[in-house]
Amino acid sequence: MSDQRWTNFFYNVCIGLNGLLLFLVFMGTEIRVPVFLQVMGRMHPLLLHFPIVLFFLTAFSEVFVQKRNPSLFHPIGNTLLLSTAVVSAMSALMGLILSQESGYESGALFWHKWSGVALSSLAWAWYAFRDLIRGKHLFSTAVASCAVIITLVAGHEGASITHGKNYLSAPLSEEKASGVDLENALVFEHLVRPILEEKCMGCHNNTKSKGDLIMVTEVALLKGGEHGKLWDQNGQGLLLERIHLPLESEEHMPPKGKPQLTAQEIIIISQWLSKGADFKQKIKDLPQTDSLRILAEPLFNRKAVAQYNFDPADEATIKKLNNDYRAVFPLAIHSPALVVEFFGIAAFKSEHLKELTPISDQIVDLNLSRMPITDDDLKIIAGFANLRKLNLANTPISGINLPALQALKHLEKLTLSGTNIKANDLEKLPNLSHLYVWNTAINENDLSALRSKMPHTKIETGYQGANVVAKLNAAIIEGDKQVFTDQTKVKLKNYIKGAEIRYTLDGSIPDSLRSSICDSDSLSIDKTCMLTTKVFLPGWISSDVSIRHFYKVEFIPDSAILVHQPNPQYKGEGAKTLFNSKVGDTEFRNNKWLGYRETPMETYLLFKKPIKASSVSISTLVDIGSYIMPAASIEIWGGMNKNKLTLLKKIKPDQPKAVGMPGYKIGINAEFAAQNLSVLKVIVKPVPKLPLWHPGKGDPAWVFMDEIFVN
Repeated sequence: MSDQRWTNFFYNVCIGLNGLLLFLVFMGTEIRVPVFLQVMGRMHPLLLHFPIVLFFLTAFSEVFVQKRNPSLFHPIGNTLLLSTAVVSAMSALMGLILSQESGYESGALFWHKWSGVALSSLAWAWYAFRDLIRGKHLFSTAVASCAVIITLVAGHEGASITHGKNYLSAPLSEEKASGVDLENALVFEHLVRPILEEKCMGCHNNTKSKGDLIMVTEVALLKGGEHGKLWDQNGQGLLLERIHLPLESEEHMPPKGKPQLTAQEIIIISQWLSKGADFKQKIKDLPQTDSLRILAEPLFNRKAVAQYNFDPADEATIKKLNNDYRAVFPLAIHSPALVVEFFGIAAFKSEHLKELTPISDQIVDLNLSRMPITDDDLKIIAGFANLRKLNLANTPISGINLPALQALKHLEKLTLSGTNIKANDLEKLPNLSHLYVWNTAINENDLSALRSKMPHTKIETGYQGANVVAKLNAAIIEGDKQVFTDQTKVKLKNYIKGAEIRYTLDGSIPDSLRSSICDSDSLSIDKTCMLTTKVFLPGWISSDVSIRHFYKVEFIPDSAILVHQPNPQYKGEGAKTLFNSKVGDTEFRNNKWLGYRETPMETYLLFKKPIKASSVSISTLVDIGSYIMPAASIEIWGGMNKNKLTLLKKIKPDQPKAVGMPGYKIGINAEFAAQNLSVLKVIVKPVPKLPLWHPGKGDPAWVFMDEIFVN
């Protein structure tokens, strides 16, 4: 094939790709992308760098090179222009296909998508009218400048989608955060959040939410993603599970090839979760001996960091010593001092302590809590000459070899809580600043003697708990059928002997005197209700509230018609969503909800045989942080003829007053005088403008619903 025929071929390919691109950009929401095209779409990140380089090279050559020797430049310049046009069209087309996948917010894609389309169209036009453009140097400069500007816009918006809105400014905010004073530093905001921003938010932000998981706000973190919540009340769950999976696992997070969490970062996240995942906890409010505080202090109060006169350990050695049951990491940034923590009781061996010999001079903090160490192991530990802090809590040591620790001249804090030590084992210890001995055989008389012999040591015996008032766990609600036609059985459980489970069916909070008591194995529910439970027991703090909605449905429509189609992102199963008995949870991206924003949800429910109805219940969702609010109004119309309906009920649900709580469901029940009906019309209108207290004030709100029940 001749050079001209190749040129014509690629030019026609360019025209075809741009035509397809324009077709898809206007019709993409109506088209289902087949699997093989999804694979092609995922090649967008591989290809996008080529048009960026080609555009900059083309702009430079067209402005600065071609005017010097046009006859020599034009063949090369034409090839460069055509290559730019073809590759740009391919990249834009793949990006458009990729944008059809879930996990991308449509508003965030707007500028990246249209700047990509503009670049592709500009490249084609530049090649098609190249002779005209080259005729005037000013015209050529203007086109080249436009190409550079649009390329920068497209690249910036793409980086924002991939890495988050603050990707470029993140180093500035990190530098600012590092200067936070310890007195004002928060555990989440200044310890945990920077880790999530660096290692997690690139794929889980407001514009790119892989697995429907967004980690930008506190509300979004509490909500979780398509696989559920990130942690439970004990701090366990998906977040830690995915972090600790083998690197080769497809579900390991961050994915293989992305920057991985360090041992210290994992400990920070784990400690934060184990303490209740408090978003407002201050570091200074943690106990002085708390491991999270000890990790944090050097980061926020650098003047207090001890100066060490030993050299840092070899990084390769540290890396080799890190494994699944042992973590070795610096005490602070740029510090030669090391912290060592052991995990996995079953895996521990004395040899693992001996393996630390190459870094024995650098270890200042050793945590062996709950490890099955022996008295002989204390002789190994005595060789860690610069040790400042040693945790031997809940280990099986007897105390016979504690005098070996006299060799540790720098030891300041020693934890022996939960061990079998005796008072006379402590008399020959080095001069400590803190000694922790709660849950040991040491009594008050022993303590008095010890304190006189160790006047400079603060001996902690812990809180004895004589007047502890514990909080009851919330009731467990078990019941398979949230939607029923006659009645459903519900089991209420609590494992504290003698505790009373009280409940209401109207959504009010149960009290300990007037609310009904569940005194049998099961509770029968025969109507639509919001079951609300609370557990009580004298001498205990009452439990948190447990809530579950139940829906009775007597009449299922034979068909339904949606007057307005839902948003394409939240279209559920269409009209069938409203009566398929699939009650959604608080995850609104699970294809179980219908979402409306610009138009009301308006549906006709049609019955072949007349029914005698007296109420309509609607299951809706509220997620204030995601702009999903209760309906502004709900109207129920009914009659025997679709064209002649009467207003049966109009409701204006109460609106929330502030942002903060995670998503929750509400059932709205509209009761009216019983009458024969063949047609019901339900109109649910979204709030037209979010209130002034909302971050999105003035924007239209969403309204979400998943079921309509007719009784």
